[in-house]
Amino acid sequence: MRVVILAAGYGTILYPLTLRIAKPLLPINNKPIINFLIDKVENLRKYFPVTEVVIVVNNKFYKSFISWKKKYKIEAKIINDGSDSQRDKLGAIKDIKFAIQDANTDWLVMGGDNLFEDDLIDFVRFSYDKKPYVALGIYDVRSKSVARRFGIVKLNDKNQIVSFQEKPKRPISTLAASCVYFFPKHTLGSLDSFIYENKNVDASGQYIAWLAKSTKVFGYKFKGKWIDIGHFDALKEAKRLFKVSLRQ
Repeated sequence: MRVVILAAGYGTILYPLTLRIAKPLLPINNKPIINFLIDKVENLRKYFPVTEVVIVVNNKFYKSFISWKKKYKIEAKIINDGSDSQRDKLGAIKDIKFAIQDANTDWLVMGGDNLFEDDLIDFVRFSYDKKPYVALGIYDVRSKSVARRFGIVKLNDKNQIVSFQEKPKRPISTLAASCVYFFPKHTLGSLDSFIYENKNVDASGQYIAWLAKSTKVFGYKFKGKWIDIGHFDALKEAKRLFKVSLRQ
């Protein structure tokens, strides 16, 4: 299994905070957001054969990530998608495709701006059990008013996604799709098909909605806290909830 961390966005909603620093590098109690994900990957290595970690970034913040890698002695491959601004960014799906350079292995994909407590161990086990189908992590936000801000899924009794809504006015559930995906190698060709058929390649949830219409996609309910750092309130909440010492 290989891992992709998506870190090529521009975090425009958090301007001016993210004008000079990439959102995944923003500190949460003195610890960069992305370090929380790196810690989880390191823990996964105790249970699964993680052969490589790839972090896809944009050209604007490429040097910042190189400096970050050196500072924290991160064992990961950092690749530059070549974009310089919000106007010419590739979008999440094209970045995933760009990062997945080996189609002969399974890939765990994570958004670089998500904070969560779940250790991913049971998620990966669940994903292996559901192969050859795609699996994604979901969180119960427990409020339909809150659910309006996220991509929302409905599961059947076998944890298969039977419906997907993107930021719905009337949510069908309170189960929010996080940006944590497990793509078995047999499913990677679907990325090309989606990119060919769709213009909106920035929202990864749109890919899941498209995929769920043609094949099985499964959802695993994460445990613990989860915050999508998409606005200033979420950033403040993250600093309150994730009071963790800096990774050595």
